Amino acid sequence: MKKMMAYSFAALVIFGIGLTDLHNVSAESTSDVKQEINELKNKQENLNNKKSNLQNKKESTEQKIKANKENQASVNSDIDHINKELNKTRQSIQAKENKIAETTQKLEKLKNRIDELNDKIDNLKEDIEKLKKRIKKREKILKDRLRAIQSNGGNMKYIEVIMGSNSFGDFIRRSSAVNTIMEQDQNIMETQVKEKKQLKAKQTEVENKKKEIESKKTTVENKKASLEDQQQELESLRTQLEEQMNEKEDKLGELKAEQDRLEEYKMSVTEKQQALKDQAAVIAQAKKDAKSKLNQLTSNNHGSGGNGMFIWPANGSFSSGYGPRPAPYGDHLGIDIAASTGTNIKAAASGVVTRSAYSPSYGNVVYVYHPQHNKSTVYAHMSARSVSLGQSVSTGDSLGAVGNTGDSYGSHLHFEVHNGKWSYHGGINPMPFLQ
Repeated sequence: MKKMMAYSFAALVIFGIGLTDLHNVSAESTSDVKQEINELKNKQENLNNKKSNLQNKKESTEQKIKANKENQASVNSDIDHINKELNKTRQSIQAKENKIAETTQKLEKLKNRIDELNDKIDNLKEDIEKLKKRIKKREKILKDRLRAIQSNGGNMKYIEVIMGSNSFGDFIRRSSAVNTIMEQDQNIMETQVKEKKQLKAKQTEVENKKKEIESKKTTVENKKASLEDQQQELESLRTQLEEQMNEKEDKLGELKAEQDRLEEYKMSVTEKQQALKDQAAVIAQAKKDAKSKLNQLTSNNHGSGGNGMFIWPANGSFSSGYGPRPAPYGDHLGIDIAASTGTNIKAAASGVVTRSAYSPSYGNVVYVYHPQHNKSTVYAHMSARSVSLGQSVSTGDSLGAVGNTGDSYGSHLHFEVHNGKWSYHGGINPMPFLQ
């Protein structure tokens, strides 16, 4: 049978005062019986003191449990706050990431716009080169014509052309031709000047736009860098919050573990209280029996133990013996008899029931003290109990049925033998005492 380690301190005081001679007054004189009664009174007082101490421990444990639960509530509140902050941080991160994506998209558009303007500038440069060639060609024509005018006396040549007309109609035609030539010269010069100004203005405009776009690009890139810095800060903050949350959860885990330990301790204290209560009832009955026998001194034959002292408590197969077990189970302080659930469990010898209760480790369990042998037997993991505290039983009487309750794996009876009273870890090998 696997013992729960959490109950290592449970029942250290159970039956601590001993029941060596319960229901077996061995006094040979009235004074011996009176002395035994006084001893029982002392034991009863000792039990009362132990019960009082256990009650104080129980109340103290309940206060610790209450404080622990309050701490858990506080930690849970802190975790809720951290979770809210964490959600806010994640939302901020998402907003920043969207902003970065928007900025990146704007940068891409600006880059495309710059590329378009660069292409336009290249086209304008080609046009400028063409215009420069035309302007240069016009300048050469104008220079040649100016030289011709200058070498022929300026405008007089135009007059000679007009005055050399043969008729009035010829005069009109010659005048128009001269005017046309002069107007063309003027138009060439004006066009030359105008196109130069236009090219310069367009080139200047394009260069200014390019500078403006480059400035905007620098601004947006700086903004993007700032957003990336903010994102790193937010990521760092999120990591910090997650670490805090993990820390809080670890703390909550520790509090829960402490809560479990306190609850377990409270259960063990409760179990010890019940055991002391049961033992007190048996002692009270022993005192009553001793008083009734003051006038009827009897002598009882106390067996010292030996083969055939106890009958087998149940029909079944021997499945586990007494002694050490591999880790983490520890020593096995009795024997196990495998049997189907409901198999009858018998009293190994006549005696008095000193405990009939449910234990977290033993499950449904019955203790029987056998005064004629000064020994106690234990019957654990029952599916049901059919005897009550203080009840007298004879050899072979039914105590209950085989089961799988408490800290048990599979239907079986765990059977222990103790010298005198039951004591924690006091089980001895039952085999030498079984028939």
